[in-house]
Amino acid sequence: MPPTPNLSSNASAPAAAEQSVVNLIEALRVCGGSCSYPSGAGLFHQGDRASEVFFLEAGLVKLVCSGENGRELIADIRFAGSLIGLSAVIRKQPHPITATTASNCRLRRIPEDQFLALLLEDAELNSSVHQILSGEIISQAVRIGEIACLTARQRLENFIWRITQHGDPSQQNRSQLQLPLRQWEVAQFLGITPGYLCRLLDELEAEEIIHRKNGWIVVPRHTNLCRWAT
Repeated sequence: MPPTPNLSSNASAPAAAEQSVVNLIEALRVCGGSCSYPSGAGLFHQGDRASEVFFLEAGLVKLVCSGENGRELIADIRFAGSLIGLSAVIRKQPHPITATTASNCRLRRIPEDQFLALLLEDAELNSSVHQILSGEIISQAVRIGEIACLTARQRLENFIWRITQHGDPSQQNRSQLQLPLRQWEVAQFLGITPGYLCRLLDELEAEEIIHRKNGWIVVPRHTNLCRWAT
């Protein structure tokens, strides 16, 4: 396999992002407690007025774009520590995408007015939000780079690795993890056909990089997957 291209970021970036999330959690305690959502719960729809921000404390949320012909495309995936709907609230524009939970999630809902007021009053919160929003912009740029520079297999391996790195903390000591997305969703996100995804998964399984069981993709913790630095 050819060497994987690398978009290396500053070594201090992960630590800064982690501290931003910690600061954000503390600042948002005044907004009340968080709630649990099952997989498949809609948070908002494309075209809706942006009236609140969701802070994702645990789980995955998929962002889906819909065309006039009804076709849908998974534009991106958000992990724990993300602020869902942030850009639309700040810009006071309708949501450009639909947000749906892709796994069991824990989210904190903050009304638009309350969130914007906190940004004006709390400089540390404001800085943390800037860090998180900047991270999302970088992530989107890297996603474009993945499509342009990585092979389909490299994109698949990197996707699996990203999911395992943002898994449920209660599973961190287990020997295997499960991907919460259906295979056709993974294919759509990677920009390949479901048939080609199946062939790539067969390759990874034959090389014992992954295992499959009852429709789930199971990833041993020691697996050496292709990684695209973000």
